[in-house]
Amino acid sequence: MGNYNVGDMIRLSRIANGMTQEELSEGVCSVETLSRIENGKHKVKSDTYRQLMEKMYQITEKNYAVCVSRDMELIEEREYFEDAMAKHDFEKADFYMEQMKKLVGKDASTQRYIRRESTFLDYYMQRIAAKQLVEALEELAEEVVPQYKKFLDSDVIYPFREQEITLLKRLAVAYGRIDEYPKSIKICEMLLRSLREGYMAEWEIEELSIVANLSKYYGAVGNYRYSMELCEYILPKARKYANAPIMTFVLGEMAWNMNEMIESGMEGEEKAEYCRKKYKQAYFVSAAASGELDKKVFSDLYETMFGEKIE
Repeated sequence: MGNYNVGDMIRLSRIANGMTQEELSEGVCSVETLSRIENGKHKVKSDTYRQLMEKMYQITEKNYAVCVSRDMELIEEREYFEDAMAKHDFEKADFYMEQMKKLVGKDASTQRYIRRESTFLDYYMQRIAAKQLVEALEELAEEVVPQYKKFLDSDVIYPFREQEITLLKRLAVAYGRIDEYPKSIKICEMLLRSLREGYMAEWEIEELSIVANLSKYYGAVGNYRYSMELCEYILPKARKYANAPIMTFVLGEMAWNMNEMIESGMEGEEKAEYCRKKYKQAYFVSAAASGELDKKVFSDLYETMFGEKIE
C-alpha cells in the first residue's frame, strides 16, 4: 500500500459505494477510528484494511501488485517482455510471454497481468481481431473492476489502483481500434477524475499517457482544438519527467491536428510551418532517446508531406 494514501482510498471507495461511515465501520471498528483512518490520523492495520475493503467488494491482495513471486526469473522475464513490447518487437515479446506463462504461479494479480498483456500481444501478432480484443478486455474488466461502468457518466470519484488503471487504459485503446472513440474518451476522463484526487503518490506520471491518449481520441472525433489544448497541457509535464515517448507522441499529435485544421479550412496555409516544426521536434526527440521506430516514422512522414528530408 506504499504508493497510495490508504485513508483516501477507503474514504473515496466508501463514498463511491454510497456508504456512510457508520455502515462501513459496523463490525470492523468504531466510527471514530474509521474517521481518523480516512483523515490520515490513524494507521490502519492490515486486517482492518482487508475487512473494510471486502465490505465494499474490493479485491485486497497487495493492491494488485504483479510478479511478486520470489522467483527472480519471472520478474526478469516480465522486464524483457515489456522492453520488447515498447520496441514493438512482438516476436521477441511472444517468446518472453510464453516463458512467463510457464513460470506463473497461483498469484491472482500476476495471472490477470498475463491475461491482459497476452491478449494485447495476440492482437499485435494478428491472432485476434480488434473486436475480439475489446471483448476479451471487457470480460477482464468486468471481473476486476465490475463497478467501473457506473462511474463513466457520473461525477463520483472512484480510487482506481495501478493495475485497474492499466487495464482500463488498455480497454480505451482497444475501443479506439474499432473507432469507438467516444467510449475511449469516457474511460480516460473517468480515470483522470480519479487520479486528480491525489490518492496515488505519483499520479502525475500516470496522468501523462492518459492525457496523451485522450488528445488522440478528441482529434479522431474532429475536436482538433481541444486535442491541441490537451497536448499543450501535457507537453511540459512530459518534459518535467523526461518522458521521451510521450513527448514524441504529443508533438506528433500537435502537428497532425494542425494539419487537419489546415485541410478543413479552420487554419490558413501559413500554419504549415507549425507542422514542419512539430514534426522536426518529434523526430529529434525520438532520435535523442534512441527511439529508432519513432524516428523512422517521423522521418518518412515528414518526407511524404513536405517532399524533403529532415535536416
